[in-house]
Amino acid sequence: MSVVIDRISLFFKKGFKKKFVIFITIPLASSVIFLADFFLLPEIHKTDVITKIGIVKIPQNVGGTSVRTTRNSGYRYTTATNLKFATPTTRIKSPEIQVTITPLFKTVKAVSTTKKKINLASGFNGLNKVLMLLCNIGMVSSILYVLLTKEITENARLNLLFLNMCTLAVWIYALILY
Repeated sequence: MSVVIDRISLFFKKGFKKKFVIFITIPLASSVIFLADFFLLPEIHKTDVITKIGIVKIPQNVGGTSVRTTRNSGYRYTTATNLKFATPTTRIKSPEIQVTITPLFKTVKAVSTTKKKINLASGFNGLNKVLMLLCNIGMVSSILYVLLTKEITENARLNLLFLNMCTLAVWIYALILY
């Protein structure tokens, strides 16, 4: 493990500011593209049919004992056009739904039936929103620190490098799960 850390540290040792800014702007630019897709580009509204329903189960202990049970946390859906989304505790009974999606990444923004609008637990909701917000704030503050500081100490360089590598790993994991 120390060999990998040493190689990463040596790679960023010379020309740290330039390499670091390039290293961080790639995920930052891709998240800006995602946010532009989600908030700025026009939405696509279409009617779709639910083809698959799965139950999201969460394991839990029973009354402080070692006995494990599961409880239903929500429902996972797949549509005929291969759109995927999840709802917390609300099961959609109607097979036909109206879906609002983003144009680039096909993120499901809203789902409604003929009777009501359904709350979503997937997409840019809940944990994904918090993770993206925290990761972007950390990346922007790291870039600002690197650009505004005249001389970066060895300890600060390593802290910035490994903090952002850990943040980037969490960010990539959230995108893969998403």
